[in-house]
Amino acid sequence: MTLLNFASVLKKILLLISLFSCGITSVFAQVIDDSTQNVYGATTTFFTTEENIKNNLKDYQVIDTSLTGTHNWDQVNINDYYYQNLGTVGTAMRPVFYEAPEVIGKRSGFGVYDQYMKTPDQFKYFDTKSPYTKMRSVFGGNYRAFIGIDFSRNVNENWNVGFSFRRWTVDKQIGPLERRGDLNVLSHSYDFQTDYRSPDRKYHVMFNFARTFHKVDETGGIRDTTEVLTYEELFDYEDEEINLRNAQGGELRQQYHIYQQYKWKKLIQFYHVLDRTNRMNIFYNSEPAAATDVDYFDQFLLRTDSTMDLSRYVYFQNEVGFKGSIGDFFYRFYGKRKDIRFTGKYLPRVNPFSENYAGGYIRFSPKEDWQLKANAEYELNGNYQIGATLKVPFLTVSAKSMQFASPFFYEQHLGNHDYWRNDFGSEQVQQLSGKLDINWKDYFRIQPKLDLKVVSNHMYFDTLAMPQQSNGVATLLHPGIEAKAKYGVMNLDANYIYTLKEGSDADLFRIPEHFLTLDVYYHQVFEGRLEARIGLEGHYKSTYFADDYDPVIQQFHLQNYFEVPGYMFVDFYASVKINTAQLFFKFRHINQDVTAGGYFTTPYYTGQRRILDFGVTWSFFD
Repeated sequence: MTLLNFASVLKKILLLISLFSCGITSVFAQVIDDSTQNVYGATTTFFTTEENIKNNLKDYQVIDTSLTGTHNWDQVNINDYYYQNLGTVGTAMRPVFYEAPEVIGKRSGFGVYDQYMKTPDQFKYFDTKSPYTKMRSVFGGNYRAFIGIDFSRNVNENWNVGFSFRRWTVDKQIGPLERRGDLNVLSHSYDFQTDYRSPDRKYHVMFNFARTFHKVDETGGIRDTTEVLTYEELFDYEDEEINLRNAQGGELRQQYHIYQQYKWKKLIQFYHVLDRTNRMNIFYNSEPAAATDVDYFDQFLLRTDSTMDLSRYVYFQNEVGFKGSIGDFFYRFYGKRKDIRFTGKYLPRVNPFSENYAGGYIRFSPKEDWQLKANAEYELNGNYQIGATLKVPFLTVSAKSMQFASPFFYEQHLGNHDYWRNDFGSEQVQQLSGKLDINWKDYFRIQPKLDLKVVSNHMYFDTLAMPQQSNGVATLLHPGIEAKAKYGVMNLDANYIYTLKEGSDADLFRIPEHFLTLDVYYHQVFEGRLEARIGLEGHYKSTYFADDYDPVIQQFHLQNYFEVPGYMFVDFYASVKINTAQLFFKFRHINQDVTAGGYFTTPYYTGQRRILDFGVTWSFFD
């Protein structure tokens, strides 16, 4: 962080602290003056999810107002570093560990921006006794910013409505042309939700709509013209040359979702789910033949004056089922049809594609902390998934067997710089995982864990960024441990995972051998409405050949030329809650220039440099 940038951020922080202090004074004044009238707050604001209603789980629960995670606003941090990105907020992401998809049928094949999209299962449906508003603003160094607004209120005791808005703006960390305003990411999203329950509670309907346009000005990573790779020479950040100056990529997603159910009796209820989703993935370069960009492209297949590659994935899905409870036993069975259309800008029009499914879910819960649940789904083209989970007070064990179809994009693509046509089969995954839970009062909790995956006929992008399917097998073994310790006001949270790979396809899975996250913090709840948390959070990955990223096709792919060095970065954070307001400071990568000049998340993409973030979250209940 330059001195000029630091001074600019500091001015904003001082101004906001002044406003914040004035606001806090007014809040306390309201509590004191209106305490006999203002009875609404977090304890009178409840929410539920579609999953809870669909599976007859607990109805409504109180909103979370704790300080846990308040200092995190980057999706990689929020997801406990289980994702790899391109070094800054809002860029393409992929899981560090192999994950099978949730869908067994045909998918689009794009997913690097999924973590920035709000999906139907993530919506919360509220029951508010008064209007509820949550506002969050983050001001980060290097002109990184986020603003979010959530609002919900009851129209009457049976009907609630709400909406949300999100906006990210992130300047380039490497190779910006201007000190301010050379954007790397610009993202807007808004959504609306509502739910209605009949007075007799027999009928319940939920609806949500979401639209997100996530745009990224692609850099292509640092341009390295040296013959020998020297990591320390790549940490000049704003002074580095980049591979692309005229490229933009992104995704536009729009979705509609309805869930409705009718409770005839406890033994039998009926439900219906409708989805309509439209996804467009775009790559555009206004001057691909320009001197700044031309060396990045291997070939020009259609034109040299510009590139405009576009893929569109649209589906309409209906699910109809019945469910019910018999004592401690719950069941749900359904049939589902999905009509899909996938098109590319330069591909012949694809005929509509249909899939038909049948599935079920059962749960047996003789006690609150004893539960056995199982699910199965079969798609008429032969793909399937079967899973089961057993949870008892000291142990959780789950097993899963799955076969899923190849994505559309993997099978056929024609763009200005890439072309392929494939006929892939399905991929198979067998998974077994377990976690022990050992605790002693509030002093410590230790959770040894083990995850085993066997992957067959894996689909991936090779070192030339071309889709391939193997015919071998890989075994991925992940033993690890999660631990929490507390002594007075001091706390320690830790998560460690070791990776062992075996089999003919083991090298197709590029995973760090060691993965460690530590959080050491002070946490104190004072008398009245004040709570504070101050800590150091560190994350480490060992040396490995992390997947590279191709922005033209929006895919991560194998590479053998850039071994990402093992590195542990440390963040300092402090957060405080006063009444319904939460304030945080976060000093990112405080150990930069102490252990090294920086680190890499992806080949030729540097991780977050030392920088200061500041944010405020404020909830209103009137």
